[in-house]
Amino acid sequence: MVGKLAAARLGAPEGGVLGGASIDAFLTSLLRVRPPERVWLAGSLQADWEASIRATGAECRILVLEGRDAFSTLMNAAGACGPGEQIWLNLDRVPPLDHMDLLTLDAFLAFAATREHPPLVVLLRDDVPSLPRTERMAVDRHGMVLLLRDAPEGAYALGQTDLLAGFARDGIGGVALPDTFRRAGARERHLLALDVDGVLIDPGRSFHEAVAAALAELAPDLPWDDDHFAAFKRVGGFNNDFRLTAAALALAEQGGLDGLKHAEGKGFPHLEQRIAELEPLCQAAVQKHYVRTRRLERPLVNREELRTFPGEVAIFTGRPPDELTLAFQVLGFRLPALADSAPHLRKPRSEGLLQLADAFRASKVIFAGDTCDDAAALRGARKLCPDVEWVFAAVGPDRQWISEEGDLQVPRLKDLLHQLERR
Repeated sequence: MVGKLAAARLGAPEGGVLGGASIDAFLTSLLRVRPPERVWLAGSLQADWEASIRATGAECRILVLEGRDAFSTLMNAAGACGPGEQIWLNLDRVPPLDHMDLLTLDAFLAFAATREHPPLVVLLRDDVPSLPRTERMAVDRHGMVLLLRDAPEGAYALGQTDLLAGFARDGIGGVALPDTFRRAGARERHLLALDVDGVLIDPGRSFHEAVAAALAELAPDLPWDDDHFAAFKRVGGFNNDFRLTAAALALAEQGGLDGLKHAEGKGFPHLEQRIAELEPLCQAAVQKHYVRTRRLERPLVNREELRTFPGEVAIFTGRPPDELTLAFQVLGFRLPALADSAPHLRKPRSEGLLQLADAFRASKVIFAGDTCDDAAALRGARKLCPDVEWVFAAVGPDRQWISEEGDLQVPRLKDLLHQLERR
């Protein structure tokens, strides 16, 4: 069987292989057996597959994946997918994915896996046969990813074992009773999760000044300085600066900022409703001024330095999605990321870290952060998911204050990377 021959060549971790007569046979049977409501099709596949997709009665959306908008186009498609929808991408390009690199593809797949209805992402071929990183995208990714490759004997599909077993039961693949395969044993999978501001990027005074300018506009009589900003960060629960600004306004309405002195570790539970009401107003004000102050930001690490980590690297940030996009512009590259896009992903809650650990099927997660909320998110994840080894790496000037026994402490992310490389 093709599956057995392909399995012998695999360098991927635990996963499945499904044999088939050809890639065309896989796709034809996929459309026939599991007809989707809609297929999002890369433009380079339009001539070959648009008519066949429409013949099944499915809607076909063409994705123009060129230039700087390619990543946004992919992310928007994943965000708009409903139950049972599919996204077909062509990796048989130079460079791959119609001008996007594998890190961009990795970021997209991580995002697609987090959707309420994850689409089936079909990856056709790749630019380097048997490329280990591409294989891991299929077999290690939470969600539904299918990598189809040609082989001298026909074709084969890589993916999670359970996904391929379901395809085999349905007769997808073009070969009667196709072979499924699970590799014996599972190797350790390590994930380095990174905060953005203070870890990947030196924000300088960008957020200090944006918040100060927003408060000067919204509450001109409110005394405000850097000590107030730092005090909110140490209270905990104000990693998001829109929420921080809203809390300052809510305190001002109660008579001033004196409550900050006694709030460390407690917050302001009696003001939560008012903070939530004020946050949209504060978000608009802070973002307006951040357009100017973001020019103060500088990258603290480059892509090559991150590649020294012997595992996967991703982001867990308190920035909202649009400000995360700006962070990528500062860095000059992208990483798989979870942003503050929903209440359950807001630090100090731990769900974001749990989601990343699940997406990467990580056996060990090292989370590098510079605030007490970062530390709290890691410690919460440790309690909720004891099967994963969780390590907090305290970075920056407050590292001694936010760390506990057993945590790593480093001045900079570069120092952490050097330390991990030596292990």
